[in-house]
Amino acid sequence: MRLRVLEMGIIVMLVLCRRCGLLLWGANTLRAWKPMELQDPMVAFSIFSCVTITRGGAFITVDEGLSFITRLLKGFMLGFAIATGVSLFILPITSRGHVFQDIKSYVSQIETVLQAQISFVKRSSTSGVWTGDQGLLERTRSAQSGRSGNGGNESNNVSSLESKKQQLAASMGKLNALHGKLQSDLFYSKDEFAWGKLSAGDLNRIGDLLRNVLLPLSGMAMLPDILDMTVNGEGIRNNSMGSLADPEEDNLKRSEIKKVVETLEERLGSCTDLMRSGLQYVLHTIGLVKHKNLEKQLKARNNGSGAHDEESKGDIVGPLQQDFTAHFEEALYRYDAQRKELPEALASLEAFSSSEKRDGASTKSDSEMLADPDVRQEFFLIVYMDHLQHDLLHATLDLVKFADRKVADGIMKRSRFIFPKQGSIWNWLTSTWTKPSSDNSTHRRSTAGTISTYQNTTTQPFPDPETLTPSNIFEKTSTILRQISRLIRSEKSIFGFRVAAAAFCVGIVAYLHKTQEFFIRQRGIWAMIVIVIGMSPTSGQTMFGFVARIAATVVSLALSLIVWYIVDGKTPGVIVFLYLANVFEYYFYLKTPQYFGAAMIAIVTLNVIVGYELQVRKLGLETATSNGQPYYPIYLFGPYKLATVAIGCGISFFWVVFPYPITAKSRLRKMLGRGLFVLAEFYSAMHATVEVWLGELDSPTGNSTVAIQGGHRSHEKLAKNRQKLFKEEMTLLNALRAHSHFTNFEPPIGGKFPKQTYDALISETQRMLTAMALMAYTTQNLSSPGPDPHTQHQYQSQERNPRDNTWSTHLAHIAQTSPTFNSHTPTSLLCHLSASLSNAQPLPPFLAAGDSFPLAREMQKVDGKLLSIRYIEDPGFSAFVALEVLRSVVGVSLRELLSNVRMLVGEISFNFHVEDEGDEEVRLMSASGRD
Repeated sequence: MRLRVLEMGIIVMLVLCRRCGLLLWGANTLRAWKPMELQDPMVAFSIFSCVTITRGGAFITVDEGLSFITRLLKGFMLGFAIATGVSLFILPITSRGHVFQDIKSYVSQIETVLQAQISFVKRSSTSGVWTGDQGLLERTRSAQSGRSGNGGNESNNVSSLESKKQQLAASMGKLNALHGKLQSDLFYSKDEFAWGKLSAGDLNRIGDLLRNVLLPLSGMAMLPDILDMTVNGEGIRNNSMGSLADPEEDNLKRSEIKKVVETLEERLGSCTDLMRSGLQYVLHTIGLVKHKNLEKQLKARNNGSGAHDEESKGDIVGPLQQDFTAHFEEALYRYDAQRKELPEALASLEAFSSSEKRDGASTKSDSEMLADPDVRQEFFLIVYMDHLQHDLLHATLDLVKFADRKVADGIMKRSRFIFPKQGSIWNWLTSTWTKPSSDNSTHRRSTAGTISTYQNTTTQPFPDPETLTPSNIFEKTSTILRQISRLIRSEKSIFGFRVAAAAFCVGIVAYLHKTQEFFIRQRGIWAMIVIVIGMSPTSGQTMFGFVARIAATVVSLALSLIVWYIVDGKTPGVIVFLYLANVFEYYFYLKTPQYFGAAMIAIVTLNVIVGYELQVRKLGLETATSNGQPYYPIYLFGPYKLATVAIGCGISFFWVVFPYPITAKSRLRKMLGRGLFVLAEFYSAMHATVEVWLGELDSPTGNSTVAIQGGHRSHEKLAKNRQKLFKEEMTLLNALRAHSHFTNFEPPIGGKFPKQTYDALISETQRMLTAMALMAYTTQNLSSPGPDPHTQHQYQSQERNPRDNTWSTHLAHIAQTSPTFNSHTPTSLLCHLSASLSNAQPLPPFLAAGDSFPLAREMQKVDGKLLSIRYIEDPGFSAFVALEVLRSVVGVSLRELLSNVRMLVGEISFNFHVEDEGDEEVRLMSASGRD
């Protein structure tokens, strides 16, 4: 009989273990699938499951178990209700409030970026960065001579220019971080009940318009990198051909460059002033800045001369001016009209240096230069920067018009209740949205959130290499088995299984007769909870979490002792100091999202230790120990809590490396391969967008309506695909940066990890993504040169008939017949690099990236007059120059990617050295002679 009872007990124990394990496995698989949406619900579910099932063996009757579950469920619901009530009714903080604060910070940071841009351009005029055919190479030689004791002034200029470059990069990084935070807050603001004026759709529209401002700014901030890339690339060409410049020509060129930089600096200043006024007007119109505060800002900027003194000047538009939009459009037209003065001011500026010597080309060296001319970087860059400033101001004008529409519609007159859209919660759960934030994002989630990054957004399905298309009912219905198998062996399922296994390394103690009481008395459930909360997918993350969580628990232990003993255990004093300690720990919870897990465990530890002592004092010792857990004074209870956290973290680390380790290094390599493949898809979509634009320019007159309508449909489809791919690539880049950081915490087993190479690959991928996105944006945002009311009809006519422009027609014809433009070499190269990194296989031989300014070189050979600065008023010309600069950035980045990947995986060599038979006979005879 006893044997039968024992057998039944074992069976019950195994059934409970199996069910609880399956629950934890499934819950943590879902948590890994959608870490942002399901992180907190699945953690709460796992804790509830662990507590109820581990205590199930201590109940004699079903009623006792149901009573315990009811009380526990009430406790959970009470906690959720208190948290919800406090957040809604006691000093509520909404995501809409964060959005408004983000918008104001965004506008302020835009001005900071533009000021840093102006400082860099101003400093570059005296640093030699623009001077000569090899500007940056000369700068490098100047720096070297300065270090050797000569050219100290040049060395100081270089260091100053480098500091300006770093300031520009840092300010642009902050703006990207703000953009990521804005997108995250916008996501949550759609599901809020609020009292205000602007709806969730209006806020999303503002986010889209600010994104249109961000793209040109990102391109302008790339100026230092473009200078480095362009001049380094052209420097190799110049070194191979030699320099034909004499001192007189060099002095003439220096004066030309000085004039170019002064012109660029002047136009940047005008662009900054106009954009500042437009953005201030937008903030004032939508109610984010009060009238008095704006007046104070204008007065402070004008050194106390009054808010309306600036507006009294004819060329400056003030944000408080009457009929601001009309004045802004007039100022924008004047700004665009100043392009007419550029050909006169920069008459000697040409696209290629060889054109200066075309008439005198007689030697072989001259012929080589004419066949493959050298790029004049200053020509391309001033047109490139001018085009981006044009796009930037027109994006600002879109914001101004949006604000005016809200006023005209009566939305800004009064506040109203704002409700979430019907079905928004369901869409939130079922969407495949992933967070498009920067590396400084405030996404406060578990490190397990970096798992969910392999969302395939490919526009066309690829065939399965292991099966043909199903042809009968059995083959079609049996595909569900393959999907189940694919799900079970996925990384998300593996993570869920490891969490369940780690949790039951502790939980199994509760199912054994001899250790069940020990598990309950020593509060073993704490270790299970730590495992569920703190389990991470890679060894680097787990090691980082292990150290951070134990350190945080030590801090909480020290704080709990201070809180208790500093007031000698008096309850009022304990409550006050407990509040202060919580303020201290919640600071890290809010301000350092990378320590989210450690901060959460620290907060829980602090409140459990102090709250337990207060509970015992209130309920009495007998009631407090009625659950089978003995009472410990705070100086013993705190160390117990620390010990359970250490045990939980240690078991978590064990199950990450057993039975085989999942390292951040391997995850980084595979994820980078996936990122390069998505980048190839994005490049293909961007190239198709440019092809559609060129097709519209070259479309026959008779089919203009059909061509334009087809172009609009193509643009819409391509825009959707680009948005999906861009979002996935940004998510991958954020995860790549996180995994690269966690590689620092993994031991260098077998050798050091090439972190610098991987970081360079990530940076180049980010640069290429920005350049490609800007290329697609450039082709879709060609607008009229200006909104002057007297000539508006004329410009709109030019906009509707871009093919009438002879220059644009030549461009479209040359591009569509160019073999380099239609080769799709970057797409193929990115696919090669992706496959080699993903599979850790060497690269095939003879891979090469394209040349810089390829289409411009072909146009120079066809007709050298096409690339003249007198065409700068043509929107198609400036757009083409911007595209060529960005294509060169992509080409240089591709060369860097190819070099770094080749360094990591190697290259296959098919070179066979065939020895001549005579040489073999000589070798044998010499060998026999030695014998």
